[in-house]
Amino acid sequence: MGMLDCKADVYANGRQYTVRATTLPPAGELGERIEVSVGGTDMEGLPSASGAFTLPPDGLAAVGRLLHQVMTGVSTLNGRPTTTGASNAQAPWTTKQDEELMELWLAAGDTHSATTVRRELATHFGRSLGSIRARLLKIGANPDAPGHAFIPTEERPPPHPNPSTT
Repeated sequence: MGMLDCKADVYANGRQYTVRATTLPPAGELGERIEVSVGGTDMEGLPSASGAFTLPPDGLAAVGRLLHQVMTGVSTLNGRPTTTGASNAQAPWTTKQDEELMELWLAAGDTHSATTVRRELATHFGRSLGSIRARLLKIGANPDAPGHAFIPTEERPPPHPNPSTT
């Protein structure tokens, strides 16, 4: 399988969760293994979730399906909706998220279409495409041009008078 170090984050219900999968070197008869770790922090940055497990690469897909099944069941039993839509829909945006959104938007540059970048941001933040577009406008980014922000009105130079009309 080779060396693997993948990480993904999602924001949900005021918390940031991170899942990381890392290849571990063979150890004795165990062979190559993958360590999957989960961590979470609340809005103040305090730990709110943690855990890890190790398994062989050929068990990843089966265990992934099993985890999905168990987590969906537990969520249902706890009265939580099991929607696959935006996990942070209707949640207020934090200043930290606004700053990260602007940073990621500006870093995207002109390498991808606006729709592609907005789709990636929607997945990253657990928001809908419409929410990402609206928030980009609110924080001063041009939602149709990745890598670009609008110039605030107060920073624009005053218009120069046209010499032919004065």
